[in-house]
Amino acid sequence: MSTARVRPISPRMPFILVMVLFLAIACSGLATAAGTLTITCLDVGQGDATLIQSPSGQTLLFDGGPHGTGTSVIVPYLNLLGIDTLDYMMASHYHADHVGGLDEVYTQTGVDQAVYDRGWSYTTLTYNSYANTVAPMRQTLTPGQVIDLGEGVTATCVALNSNGQLSPPFDNGSYENEYDVCLVVNYGSFSFFVAGDLTGNPASGYKDIETSVAPLVGDVDVYQVNHHGSYSSSVANFLQTVQAEVSIISVGSNSYGHPHQVVLDRLVTYGSFVYQTETGSGGTLPATDLTVVGGHVVITTDGLETYTVDGDLWQLDESGASPAEMIAQPGLLMRGNVPNPFNPTTEIRFFTGSHGPGILDIFDVAGRRVVRRQFTAVEGDNSLRWAGRDASGRILPGGLYLYSVSTADGQGQGRMLLLK
Repeated sequence: MSTARVRPISPRMPFILVMVLFLAIACSGLATAAGTLTITCLDVGQGDATLIQSPSGQTLLFDGGPHGTGTSVIVPYLNLLGIDTLDYMMASHYHADHVGGLDEVYTQTGVDQAVYDRGWSYTTLTYNSYANTVAPMRQTLTPGQVIDLGEGVTATCVALNSNGQLSPPFDNGSYENEYDVCLVVNYGSFSFFVAGDLTGNPASGYKDIETSVAPLVGDVDVYQVNHHGSYSSSVANFLQTVQAEVSIISVGSNSYGHPHQVVLDRLVTYGSFVYQTETGSGGTLPATDLTVVGGHVVITTDGLETYTVDGDLWQLDESGASPAEMIAQPGLLMRGNVPNPFNPTTEIRFFTGSHGPGILDIFDVAGRRVVRRQFTAVEGDNSLRWAGRDASGRILPGGLYLYSVSTADGQGQGRMLLLK
């Protein structure tokens, strides 16, 4: 679902205060207030662990981080939330930084309903510990399987075991990343995608599974970035399809250079604002495109109008509203450009509360203004068409362009990608 990123309507509380209030509520037995879905991308260093809490109170832990973090990070967090038993546990695949902590959580917290994974097997001590520990509750997922978490929240396995791109048996250790479980969480108009280390870039030595999975995922609001921001994943056609307004990277200090700069740049190009659990050991972005949380990244939503990420308010809008970086000032709401990417034309859309003169400026990536157009805004929804030409009518080359809309109600900005 397309959304508009809105800097907090009220001044942003420091994150530590947000967490204190959240935990205070949780410890009083109201961790999932009526109507609120909470998804926490846990800071487990260089690994992945995601906790999903339905408004019904049902819980699903997707991955468990590396060995030791189940005991040191996940179980203490569950205790703070007053969660003494999980309903479901799920493993994306069998690498140690994803399943290493699951046996610890299972032993100390327990699982009521089922532990799901992709089936088959793997030949490591970490896998053996996981498989032996969860054996009484272990079940194999199937493509299309839906787990009902209550109150309208569903977790759907859209693909696993390479989505038909590789042939069985699916126990070749060289392809473990390709075998990932791909999960979409839906609640009302909100959707979230997570898939462990799913791969997409053949140039990195991996098989391209993302391209076949992307149409099954569709347009989502939040994307937990595949493979910790590795250049093996998050390829352009995948990002263009899922159109996530927010991307979250679970990462820690590492020797791989995660997150890779090319992936960070690509996420921004395709309309995502990036949140990271930690700085990592790779690339970076300006503060206008990146927030390094330095801890757990908490998402909350009512599934109807808004969701929050790390205290930032984002607005759900099913009508095809703006990409994440379209920051709206009071009185002016940027609704993005449609289509994006585009060729040959696109419409820049926005809402303004008053009638009056306005200015559209378009810049190339070097900061040179290529278009300045005056217009008269109407009260309500507005759109301005651009055909990829400069002020003299010359056809411009493909690439990234920045735009600014100024009206009596303020100024909004955005990015658009012209394809050639």
